[in-house]
Amino acid sequence: MPHPALPLPESVPLPSPWWIGWSVGLLLVLLIVLVIWLLLRPKHVPVAPLRQPWTSAFRALNDLRVRMESIPPQDMSHRVSQILRRYLMERYSVPAPARTTHEIFDGNQPERLPGVPVPRAQGLWRERFEPVARLCDDISFMPAPRTAEESVTLIEQALARLQEEKP
Repeated sequence: MPHPALPLPESVPLPSPWWIGWSVGLLLVLLIVLVIWLLLRPKHVPVAPLRQPWTSAFRALNDLRVRMESIPPQDMSHRVSQILRRYLMERYSVPAPARTTHEIFDGNQPERLPGVPVPRAQGLWRERFEPVARLCDDISFMPAPRTAEESVTLIEQALARLQEEKP
């Protein structure tokens, strides 16, 4: 039996354990920090897949071949020229869209764009694409009337040159 001066154990209020209060406080602080971190963290930008210059140029030329009847020869040569210029820029880092055909093929070494690998054979692209570019210029700028057969020849030449480049 307990001492008679002591109160009964049921009547004494028990203090709450100290760690419960600290645990609740720590949990609240962690939740606040998590919410702030989720709101302020840098957004993860998805990386776009790398464009394959050869594939995109080949598809664009095939699309032009399909729509050949609806495009005049002068417009066709301009479109083929733009496709090839974009290909040269993406594959060989030649700033082709910003230059004339003369500047592209008769100029000195092309300026290197950062992040673009050095081509295996620097002069190879010139040998392949200069005749196609000259034909584009002839169809676009010569005063004689042009025919759809010349457009077919142009597209076939461009596709043949791209086939030589196939990775």
